[in-house]
Amino acid sequence: MLSGTADPVAMAGSAPVVSAMATQPLECRGAELIQMIYEVGSAPRQAVLPPALHPVNPAAITVSVLTVGESDAGPFTLAETRIVCRSGVRSRGFHVSCFVSETDVGNLLADRWGFRVLPGEVELSRHYHGTTAVVRRDGVTVLDMRLLGPQVLSAGDLQFTDAMHLAHTPHGVRLIQVERTYEVAEVVRGRPLLTTFDAAAWGEPRLTPTHPISVVSLAGAVTFRPVRYICDPAVNAWEGTQRVG
Repeated sequence: MLSGTADPVAMAGSAPVVSAMATQPLECRGAELIQMIYEVGSAPRQAVLPPALHPVNPAAITVSVLTVGESDAGPFTLAETRIVCRSGVRSRGFHVSCFVSETDVGNLLADRWGFRVLPGEVELSRHYHGTTAVVRRDGVTVLDMRLLGPQVLSAGDLQFTDAMHLAHTPHGVRLIQVERTYEVAEVVRGRPLLTTFDAAAWGEPRLTPTHPISVVSLAGAVTFRPVRYICDPAVNAWEGTQRVG
C-alpha cells in the first residue's frame, strides 16, 4: 500500500494550534451543503499526504461549502477542501484548508477541531434549478462551483467520510479525526461544474482539478462530533492511532 511522503514537521509549520480538543458536539440546524469531487493530477498524490495516510487511485479532492442557519456558535458558512485518501483501510479526507464567514466560528473550529482557517468571504445559493457556491479572498474569486440539472436522490444513497486534520495538540503534532453526522431532509445530484479553483489560494498549488466525478446538494442538519481519535502523522494508522476523551 502506498503511503504519503510529505514531511509532517514541515507540514506542521502552517498547522493550527488546538488548545483543547472538542468534548461537546456542535449541532448545526437549517444547514445546506454542496459537495463536489474532482480528479486531480496524480503526480503529487503521495507528496501532499503525511506517511500516516494513503493515496487513492484516481487521485481526487473533495470541495464543499456548508451554510448553517442556526447553531450554538451562531450562523456561519464554511468552505473546505480535502484530499481523498485512506487511513488504514478506511476512507478519509485529508483537510487542506477552509474559509469561514464568521471569525468567532472560525476560531472555534480551529481551536477545537484543527481546521486550518483562511480569511475570505463564502456564499452558497441553493435553488430548485441548481446550487452555486463562491469563495472570494481579498476580492478575488478562489472558488466558483455549481450543481446543474438537479435530480432528486435518496438520502440512503449518500455516504460521507470523516476527515483528518493536522494540528498542534496537547499530545504533539497529530492528525485529528473529525467526524460529522448528517440528518438529510432533501438531497439532489446533478452535473458538476467547477469554473474556478485557485489551488494556491487554498494552500496547496499541486492540487489541479482535471475531471469531475460527482456533486450533491442537500438540506438538513449537521453535527460536528466530539474528537474521539488522533493519529501520529509519521506512522501508519495501525501503529499511531490513539483514543482520546
